[in-house]
Amino acid sequence: MSREKWILILAIVVVPAIFYGLDALSVVIGVPARPRYSVYTINRFYRVDEKFNKFSLNPLPAVDERCVNALFPHFGSNPCWYVSRHTMQSVEVN
Repeated sequence: MSREKWILILAIVVVPAIFYGLDALSVVIGVPARPRYSVYTINRFYRVDEKFNKFSLNPLPAVDERCVNALFPHFGSNPCWYVSRHTMQSVEVN
């Protein structure tokens, strides 16, 4: 293979793997400035479709979701930057 193809393979496979590995290492070792995990309260609702493109929201009990302070998901937890932007969840009924 030519040199350009090797550089392309390196850029597509190896560089993201290094970023993910360093991100996981920062979670395992921990960074002194921030905790490894945080907890956000998620507000949930039943979304019930009604006539004429209207809907109603019926509240469900709120749940706490644990998230990891990292760029990528690790150990079964979503990253906190994602969870903090999705604190409202709706469950379709119809």
